[in-house]
Amino acid sequence: MRIAQKYFNLFIIICAAIAVIVIALTTIRYSQKQVLEFKNNLSEIDLNTIAFRTYLQADSLRISELAGSPVVIQFWATWSGKSGQVNHFLNEYQKAHPDLTVVAAAVRDGEEQIMEYIQENNFHFDFVEGTVFYQQIYVPGIPAQILIGRDGELFDTHIGDEIQVLKNKLNHLIIHE
Repeated sequence: MRIAQKYFNLFIIICAAIAVIVIALTTIRYSQKQVLEFKNNLSEIDLNTIAFRTYLQADSLRISELAGSPVVIQFWATWSGKSGQVNHFLNEYQKAHPDLTVVAAAVRDGEEQIMEYIQENNFHFDFVEGTVFYQQIYVPGIPAQILIGRDGELFDTHIGDEIQVLKNKLNHLIIHE
């Protein structure tokens, strides 16, 4: 079967459009599957058993020690500009809601870069090493947040840097409590 020369360009354009649509739909489906897997893995874990190695204290930080306070675990990295934006937002949000505890779980970064970041930014976060937990629950991206209620139970999750969406979830967490 041959395509007439005058229809060849149209044929290529149609094939390219179909390919773009298939790639877009497959990507969306894959992303949704990753988020669902992350939430399922997280729901199977007793959050009160989680402990992180801290960067600024000799002891480890256990989530169970934070009971009575709403908590956000922020997975971030020094190489991620979006993480930096979310960290700055969380810092301002925490100033307005001092009962909120922010556990800044650094992922896939060298200790030197993390310590430099901590020293450059005057955030009142609990800075911890989060790579192992991040990989254990298959977090689908950075930045990502886990919101935990005062009762120590999972409240919600958020993937990405949509500040307004995260703010709404945090407001709901604070008000819900």
